[in-house]
This record gives sequence, C-alpha cells and structure tokens, in this order.
Amino acid sequence: MNLFLTKENVAIHYETVGSGFPIILIHGVFQDMEVFTPLIKDLSKQYQVISIDLRGHGLSDTPFDSRVDDYISDISQLIKGLYIRKAYVIGLELGATVAAGLAYKNPNLIDGMILINPTDDHQSFPENRIYDRHADEIRTLPAEDREKYLMKFRYKNIKKAKKFIKAHLPSNALQTMEEEITIKRSFKDFDLQSLLPDIQTKTLVISGLYDGKILYTEGQKISELIPNSTFKLFEESGELPFVEEYDKFLKEMNQFFDGIN
Repeated sequence: MNLFLTKENVAIHYETVGSGFPIILIHGVFQDMEVFTPLIKDLSKQYQVISIDLRGHGLSDTPFDSRVDDYISDISQLIKGLYIRKAYVIGLELGATVAAGLAYKNPNLIDGMILINPTDDHQSFPENRIYDRHADEIRTLPAEDREKYLMKFRYKNIKKAKKFIKAHLPSNALQTMEEEITIKRSFKDFDLQSLLPDIQTKTLVISGLYDGKILYTEGQKISELIPNSTFKLFEESGELPFVEEYDKFLKEMNQFFDGIN
C-alpha cells in the first residue's frame, strides 16, 4: 500500500503500475480506485497508471470540511511528488469535476483528459436525482427492492453491471454519517461551468445514454463549453461505459490519446 502525505498532513492512498506516459485515474464520489480495475490491466501495458483514493474515500484520510480545491491540491502534490511533469487524466462522474479543475489549475501538466458521465450540477447530489425522478414508483418499496428496480434506469447492460458491482463493492459502507455529509458538502456550490471555457486541454467527454443519474445532456453541455473537446455518446451504456461497452471504450480512449501525440 502506497501513502503520500500532503503538506496539510493528509494521507492519500495511491497505487502505480506499468511504465510509460502517466495516466491519473480519478474515481467518483462514494467510490474508490477499485472502480477502474477493468481498465488498469490494459492501460498498464502502455502507460504508467496512477490510481488514487480521493481524501475521504477508500484508504485515504478523511479530513472534515474538504472542498473540490482540496481534492485538486492533493492530486497536484502527489503528481509532483512522483516527479511527473506531464500526464493524462481520466475522471468519472464527480471525479470528472476534479479532473477538469486539475486541468484548469495545471494547464501545462495535463496533456489530455477523458471525462466520463460528467455533471455541471453541484447543487443536487447525483445519487439523489434518480430517486427524485422515480419517487412515485419506489417510495413504498423496501430498500433492496428499490435498488433492483432502479437498475434498469442506471444501466443498459444490467448483467455486466451486476457482475462488476458484485466484484467491486466500494469501501464507503464503513463511513460515518458525518463523513458522508462532509463528502456531499465538498462539491456544493463549485462553479464548474465558469472554468470550462478557459480549459485548453484536449478533452474527450463520454456519456452513457442510459445513465439515469447523470443525464447524457449534461456531458454534451460540458463538451460544448470546453474549446478543444469532443463528445461521444455510448448508446449501449449507462453509468459504467468502460464496463458495459469495454471494447468500444478502449478503442475511443486509445484513438483519443494517440491523437494527442
């Protein structure tokens, strides 16, 4: 297990595998680095892959009153601590917000980024949106039946999604309510939209058509606001394009990164 201590004395858990040009992987909220397990094996054949547990997640420390700028600072410090001068970054959901902020604050460090199911709405928590959209259908269901019912509004390939979720349960089950509230609050009022027009990093935005949590139209909007951006809609995917359409994701990712050089 690798731990990096920031200048604020926050321990950040990270793993690095492979060699070559560095790629930083940033998971979403209430996830951990394990969410990228399907990608790491193939990525590490060509790249140095650095996967990170954001503060408050996985095996990293959980300081209270964290903000998006703190996530960005932690990763920036880690990158410099690993003597990385340039890197690519891949961010998932609210991890895409962190990735965009990282590119905005470090324009000479991030050569290219992929944003997966990004959102520009930081007033409501993504997990709550799908419950709100289907409140009338699920309000009387037991919690377990509720989650089963919502699967069809979260994924296109439910079989693949179920298999992946079973094998990669996130570590947030051990979080206290106070820690959970801290993480939710960390994204509150972060103005991502105002940053996007000034991001010059070459960007690929990927959204799943069947993601009922973060709608693909949010990804389209974000892509339109980033000057050097391309949008790809994965029509057989929901929340997990890199699981549900793995081969297509690898193809799009490789073409994108190869086109930067």
